[in-house]
Amino acid sequence: VVRLYEVPSLLIKALLAAEDQRFFEHEGVDPLRILGAGWANFLAGKTTQGGSTLTQQLVKNFFLTQERTVRRKMVEACISLILELHYSKLEILENYLNEIYLGQRGAKSILGMWEAARFYFGKEPRDLTLSEMAVLTGMVKAPNLYAPTRHPDAALQRRNYVLQRMYEHSDISSDEY
Repeated sequence: VVRLYEVPSLLIKALLAAEDQRFFEHEGVDPLRILGAGWANFLAGKTTQGGSTLTQQLVKNFFLTQERTVRRKMVEACISLILELHYSKLEILENYLNEIYLGQRGAKSILGMWEAARFYFGKEPRDLTLSEMAVLTGMVKAPNLYAPTRHPDAALQRRNYVLQRMYEHSDISSDEY
């Protein structure tokens, strides 16, 4: 278990840039994000974006199945709102960082940023480079698709997306980008 104070702030910024930029502004469900994802999916004619917040992703991983139904999404939203009433944003973020699925090592799941940092880069999270942090946080969207060990080109493309988002939100300088 990694405590939040042990996680580099850039790793948190990378995660939020990639997955939930408004994490500290919403109450567990982000209506603006849902509308934006719905519009993008409508324009694309297929599902290209998700509207889930980090809290919703944590709820799905802890309490629900991976099924893609409206009913499951509604239950997920309700539990997310309740979770946000009982736990601080920092507690939710810390649990997320420790529980997020980040790929497979044979038959065993890689769960959490600490385990992923050790598996993919042989490092503790505090020793990761900005590029490595962006790779790990970029993997959250589709861990097996963006795994640098299996799909290095896709991982690089996703890493670049995360770095671009961080730059756009002034989390990193132009030199770091």
